[in-house]
Amino acid sequence: MSTIPQARLPTPDLPGLLAFVRVAELGSFVRAADALGLSKAAVSKQVSALERRLGTRLLHRTTRRLSLTEAGQLYLRHAQTAFAEARAAEDAVAGSEREPQGRLRMTVPMTFGLLHVAPHAAAFLARHRQVTLDLQFDDRQLDPVQAGFDLAIRLGRLADSSLVARRIARSPVLLCAAPDYLDRAGRPQRPDELSGHDCLHFSLAVSGRTWEFTRAGDVVRVALGARLDANSSLALKAAAIAGAGIARIPAFAVADALASGELEPVLPDWAMPGLDVHAVMPARRYVPAKARAFVDFLVEAWQATPEWRRPPTGATRRR
Repeated sequence: MSTIPQARLPTPDLPGLLAFVRVAELGSFVRAADALGLSKAAVSKQVSALERRLGTRLLHRTTRRLSLTEAGQLYLRHAQTAFAEARAAEDAVAGSEREPQGRLRMTVPMTFGLLHVAPHAAAFLARHRQVTLDLQFDDRQLDPVQAGFDLAIRLGRLADSSLVARRIARSPVLLCAAPDYLDRAGRPQRPDELSGHDCLHFSLAVSGRTWEFTRAGDVVRVALGARLDANSSLALKAAAIAGAGIARIPAFAVADALASGELEPVLPDWAMPGLDVHAVMPARRYVPAKARAFVDFLVEAWQATPEWRRPPTGATRRR
């Protein structure tokens, strides 16, 4: 009985694939060569060989700029996914009891990451000696799969997607101002009185300039103009401490200033919608041990610093 010969599939060009991914991610043949421990010429040769094998150009090269072609963008997305799945497979085969290891790439919001993720990095690395961290601070909602991240920390509502999310904390959002400003401008007793005040607004807020308040089942929404717009909670905090007006800021950014009396809660009897903190990962059959370990470590570390996860109990005034 005759058999039909099976077509031989070409073996993937793994060195070329790796070189291309590093060049695309780092935006430079020189930086990619440093990361791979190769010469620039060797990396360029590997990428060129990959392009010849695929029969298409993946990169636009000029003396001043390097960019992906449409085919390069498509190939990069699949290549990053393949690498992520390979890392997850290694973790799964080694077993969950093995010490986490490897490079953990993650993206975190700028202010939250600087205040509540970065300070715990050293302790995590000391506990897990075989893990290296690559923290990217960015307020954009980057797609972990397309950007090649193992883990993302997200604040607020999550868009529907195929990503896996775990809520790991929640931070209240509140109004606050410097006592000197409130002594001068008055302390509002109701949300509608805010229209007579200088308000400081976080420009990336999903709700825009409409501030929502609840108390005893009542919901009040106030549309406000703003004397100052900023895309940084730390900038709003600094402006509020300097007396510029009333700011809506997550407690994770201002808990220290409230405790010191530099800022005072405004309308403390009214609640504002809080911010959920999620750990988001690509949908995989296995969660990499290094990602799981870091998320568990953060949750453990945050238990010792509950101040930013609860609303202030009342106004503290400086004298």
